[in-house]
Amino acid sequence: MNNGAYKVLVADDDASVRESLCKLLHGEGYQVAAVTNGAEAVDTVCRVENQIDLLLVDLNMPLKNGWATLDRLLEFNPCLPVLIVTGQSNQYEMAEAAGVSALVEKPIDVPALLQVIHKLLNGPVNTRILGSDDQGFPFQLVRAAGYLSTWQGSEIYPHTCGGLNE
Repeated sequence: MNNGAYKVLVADDDASVRESLCKLLHGEGYQVAAVTNGAEAVDTVCRVENQIDLLLVDLNMPLKNGWATLDRLLEFNPCLPVLIVTGQSNQYEMAEAAGVSALVEKPIDVPALLQVIHKLLNGPVNTRILGSDDQGFPFQLVRAAGYLSTWQGSEIYPHTCGGLNE
């Protein structure tokens, strides 16, 4: 359980996914804010400056999609851990190249998602920047249907719990 010091912003236009993620993260002790599109995510992060500790952003959103949102946010704060959440397949290479901390496929594997968030928020800030050093947090791929793998390794760790749907 988190002590409530970490603030997470959820950006997803699907109300059911957004509400489920907010409820899950709040239940884990995180302070959670939610927005419905990428433009609101950028506005929120810029307005509150360094008060957001982690961002979960959907790829398909109106006004500003996930990639455009990511570009602007990493320009503003390259240390901000960003997890792309998507129902689209074959996005991991683009996500890794874009500098996100993790790509989370829908339906969401909840235990794997929470594990990645915990590692990101509790690790040193410099490890949040991809390629910062050899000890950095590697890009993570949280596969749908209950699999977690690291981009830098070939191991896949099965999880038995269900997840959040699209």
